[in-house]
Parts: sequence; C-alpha cells; structure tokens
Amino acid sequence: MGEQAHLTLPVENRNVSAEKRGDAIRHFGKFGGRDGERQFQSLWQECHIRSGMLVSVFDASLSHDFSFSYRKENRHIDFGFFLEGVFENDLKNTSVGRLNLTNRAGEGGVGFLHETRGTVTIPADRNIRVIHVHVLPEVLLAMLGEDLNVVQPQLRRVLEGSMEKDFFTRNSMSPLVQASANELFLRVRKNFGVRMYLEGKTLEMLALFLTQNGRLDSGAVGTLGSRERDIVHAIRDELEKHFAAPPTLAEISAKFGMGIPKIQAGFKNMFGMSVFGFVKEFKLQKARMLFEEGDMNVSEVAWAIGYINLSHFSTAYRKRFGVLPKAYLKSIRS
Repeated sequence: MGEQAHLTLPVENRNVSAEKRGDAIRHFGKFGGRDGERQFQSLWQECHIRSGMLVSVFDASLSHDFSFSYRKENRHIDFGFFLEGVFENDLKNTSVGRLNLTNRAGEGGVGFLHETRGTVTIPADRNIRVIHVHVLPEVLLAMLGEDLNVVQPQLRRVLEGSMEKDFFTRNSMSPLVQASANELFLRVRKNFGVRMYLEGKTLEMLALFLTQNGRLDSGAVGTLGSRERDIVHAIRDELEKHFAAPPTLAEISAKFGMGIPKIQAGFKNMFGMSVFGFVKEFKLQKARMLFEEGDMNVSEVAWAIGYINLSHFSTAYRKRFGVLPKAYLKSIRS
C-alpha cells in the first residue's frame, strides 16, 4: 500500500498582484514534517521566468508507491507536459466536475482551474518527469497580442475574460513540443541559470503547443470526425512506439482501418506534417535528447533511432539543426 500524505497549498488573494503574492506555486512547508519537506524539495523545482510566469519541474523515481492530497486556489493557467512515466491525478473539486486523469508520457494539457483539491498517486520503480508552465491570463494575453487567433476557443475566452467556468483539455504532444519540453526540463533541473535562454525556451514551447492545439480545435481538421481524430492519435502512438523501425503506410492503413489519403491528411492538419515527416522529426528530436541525456556516441545514437548509414544520419541531423551531430555532442559534453 502506498503512503498517504497531505499537502496544503497556499490560497492566493485574487486582489493582490502576482509580485505581492510571491513567486512560489507549490509550498511544502507543512508536508509530512521536515523530512517530507526536504523530500519534495528534492523532487520539485520552480524557476521564475518573468512577472506572472513560472516554470516547475517534477522529477521522481521512488522505491515505493506514494500518494498525497492537495488543495489550491489560483489565478494561473497551467500548461502541463508529461515527459516520462504514468501517474494518476484525481481532481475532486472543479466547476466542470470530477476529473480522474491518467497522465502518460507524450501528453500535454492546459487547464484553468480556479479551485481544486485532489490526490496524486505515484507508482514505485518508475521514472516520472513532468514540466509545467504557470502563467497569469493577463500576461499570456499581452504576449499573444495579434496572435490570439491561434489559441483554442476555450482558452481564448479565458484570456478575454468571458469564461467563468474551469476548463481542461489534453492532447498528444507533437515531436517539436516534446523536444522543446524535454530541453527546458533538463535546463531547469540542471540549474542552467541564463534567464534569457530559459524565457526563450518557455515561450517557444508554449507557442508550439498553442499552435498545435489551436489547429486541433479549428476548421483545419476538415472532414475528420471525432472518431477519426482518435484513430490518427492512435496511429501517432504506434509510430512513436516503433519509431526506429516504423510500419509502412499500407500496414498502418490495414491495422487501423483508415485509408492512406485520410491518414496523410489527418497528420498534415493535426500535426502540421506528413506521416514520413512526423517520423523523421521524431527520430531526430529523439537523437538530440539522447545526446543531451545519455553517454552514447554518435554511432550508437544513430543506430538507436533506426539509421543504419551514419552518413545519412549526419546529413539529416545537420539539415535539421544546422550542425553535425559530432560537433553538437562535443559542445554539450564540454
């Protein structure tokens, strides 16, 4: 049986400015006593990006099942990017009802939840990596400016002040979003202190995610119905699972019962690229993450992502990132 602890988050005064409320999104001072406070501070990090915007990362690998309860009130819009592992978040009190969420690697979500309480359950012996961006609506609105039209309708109504209810939505991340989220996660976790860089990566990640999800909610999806969009997401999951040796379009079409033209159109409209482009982008972003996170050399990374010819891999990597993989690996290792 997992341990049960209780985390009480600070209640925000909505009439006080963000600066006066303080920077912290989470507070663990009363969480399981001094030992519990130290434990969670080692797993949870927060980074102030600019006034009204913070980034938090959660990085855990526990030897036993663990769960904790929480409650919070805030004014922030929360963008969550789930990078590794699976964990449960049971939200018991929102204006849209109870939300029992199973958060899986490769998913990203955005929510505006004024007041919540719930329970998070973290399984043992699994790496959990999550990154969140917490931003006040007025700050995000000012940053978007004329680009407000790229935002999905529910979020747009929040920014315009015309939506009173909470909302939450979740979708699979595109390879671009996933790579950007992983890079920002690593920089925050390693205390990479160049604020300009962290702000740039945060804005890049949000822009990519907002554009992707705005496209999903717009007419760009064309004739794809809800069931067909679910199939396209399932195909995407299949390709990510077998990215090193992906199935052919004919095999995908037969397995999922969707014609090749419809599959291609779905990927173009939902993810902004063809099926082949999606797989290639996923491979190259995976290569960059392997360079940054592991100790593999260029040949090992190339083979791990499905490139047999090292020259072809180097050419593709240089065309995508503007630098040869050997030079990139040398720069980050040094």
